[in-house]
Amino acid sequence: MKNKLILTLYSFLLSCSFSLCMNAQQDAFDLNIINYSDKPDANIEHLHLLSLTNNSNKVMNYNISSQEIICKTEYDDVVRNKIGHADSNKDVSVNEKTSSSLTVEIYNKTLSKKIDQMILDPNESIEFYVKITRHNNTEMGTSKCFKIATHLLDNETIGKYVIIRAFIPNPNILRH
Repeated sequence: MKNKLILTLYSFLLSCSFSLCMNAQQDAFDLNIINYSDKPDANIEHLHLLSLTNNSNKVMNYNISSQEIICKTEYDDVVRNKIGHADSNKDVSVNEKTSSSLTVEIYNKTLSKKIDQMILDPNESIEFYVKITRHNNTEMGTSKCFKIATHLLDNETIGKYVIIRAFIPNPNILRH
């Protein structure tokens, strides 16, 4: 009985320390949307300005990715979506559709180079753009949602994400 209690206590302490370590690593960086595109919905191209901040005391390498996800009403909250959330890959439902009618590309701040990785010094912050381009075959009167995520390089379990909703108006309906 005593051994079972010690084993249970040991398991509990181990899981708590793992959880604390994961939370500390999650807090080691921030991902935020600084500005959504200020172009009208009908524009073919939209640029969203994001920032990534290394809050740790060591150099960190990050992967940056985008993924189309199924839109939910909670993604309408543009204020909440500006702040990066811990990425557990359970928070969002992936859109299994293989070909999107929108293209998402990630560029450096000067828009001169596509990027998918960043290296940040301790306490360094960097801004970058997410460019969403609409194709001619885009379904009108719909919304598309994209999860923009950063993960520590070599560690897909520690990451943050923001949601960008792209509305494609139907020009045949008044006020779109």
